Amino acid sequence: MEDYSRLAQYWRQWAPSFAGRNASVSTADDGSRALFRTDDYSVELYREGDWWIMDTIDDRGQRKKGAGKFSSFDLVEKYLTWDWGTSAYPALSSGPLGPDLYRLGYAPGIKVTELDHGYEIESNANRAVLSWVNATIFSHLMDNSIDEMEKMIINSHTN
Repeated sequence: MEDYSRLAQYWRQWAPSFAGRNASVSTADDGSRALFRTDDYSVELYREGDWWIMDTIDDRGQRKKGAGKFSSFDLVEKYLTWDWGTSAYPALSSGPLGPDLYRLGYAPGIKVTELDHGYEIESNANRAVLSWVNATIFSHLMDNSIDEMEKMIINSHTN
């Protein structure tokens, strides 16, 4: 069973600054599904075959199915830590963990495959399918550990 405690902590801490009020988290008993919700935005994670799928739901209830696909829960955790952290701290998303990485193009050693519905990036058996921009930026971060990702977000916004 997956441990959502770190993501739940970050959602409750960071979501009010970018996603609205009343942040809550609910998970399925078997750990195969989680819903991170606020009044204005939600992220739903669920297993589909060998993939973790991420859907987003905006303030009008519009669902974007498959906004992200990940080959492991560890990769989902790293992606959402980056996504939510940079959303909560705009100085990060407008600089070192956003356009600065995007300008570099895809990270060296990353296999990139264009698909009908996004870009698959692969490194060390980790795979993610994301939009072009997010795939480009996340290609520089996907091989970091979750602890390294956490330190990047926390240390960068406190300096």
